[in-house]
Amino acid sequence: MKDRSLNIVDHCTFAYNGVVLAFVLLFHSRIPQWHLLILPNIIAIAVVLLLALVVGDRAALVPRLVRNLAPLGFFLPMYIQIGSINHIVFPDFLDPLFIRIEENIFGFQPAVVFAQRFSQNWIAEYMHFAYATYYLLFPGLGAFLYLRREKPAFLDYMFSLCATMYVCLLTYIILPVRGAVSFGLGDAPESASLPFTAAMAWIYRHLETEGAAFPSSHVAIASLVLYYTVRYARSAAWVVGPLVISLITATVYCRYHYAIDVLAGLATTAILLPLWRRINPALHPQ
Repeated sequence: MKDRSLNIVDHCTFAYNGVVLAFVLLFHSRIPQWHLLILPNIIAIAVVLLLALVVGDRAALVPRLVRNLAPLGFFLPMYIQIGSINHIVFPDFLDPLFIRIEENIFGFQPAVVFAQRFSQNWIAEYMHFAYATYYLLFPGLGAFLYLRREKPAFLDYMFSLCATMYVCLLTYIILPVRGAVSFGLGDAPESASLPFTAAMAWIYRHLETEGAAFPSSHVAIASLVLYYTVRYARSAAWVVGPLVISLITATVYCRYHYAIDVLAGLATTAILLPLWRRINPALHPQ
């Protein structure tokens, strides 16, 4: 990677934001306050360009870390943005269809039965803890790989991570599905006063985007993190592996996703990961 140059992750970020900008501009007549909605995309492009211009490979560690992990900081505003543009193709949420599919596959609703069958407070708290680890797993592995000074491994991981997340976000625009929260299953559980259950309830109330359930980006990204942990930080897999399995289970238990969202998340990573690694120039130097 040349000093003060753009890398494959930067180009991937430009591509996603360019597609969303084109989508919003094309359908702006159907999107209230569309001119404000494109600000996150413009800011993301500008920040990546600015950081690439002013922070070179010889800069201090902290600026370099910020420059290289910056795309991860855009995930949340991009995710929130989806809630304002995901009714262009389908004006209504597609949950009735997905609930029928779930019933046809399993004969019951796993998100309902699972939580009712294992309703103990300690199980609920552990499941919410596992779900919350998502917010540390993917940036944590990125920081670890960068600090280990193995640029091909870092760019391998970061490109696959960002590209997979962007595919999930684009899918949410086309297929708005709320997930198992659409069941509206009564009051908060007794464990709601416990720290991780309460924290996730706050995050869901204030930061969740309706219609961003299929495929589960939590599952897609967590399984991708596990793959790269085994590949580049195998000694940590004994910790990350159980956390990822618990996180995947928690997506259904905590009623954030249907089971088919989970299957789709796993399939997303299984299909896309080999593609990303095949086209990533960091793995195929000239």
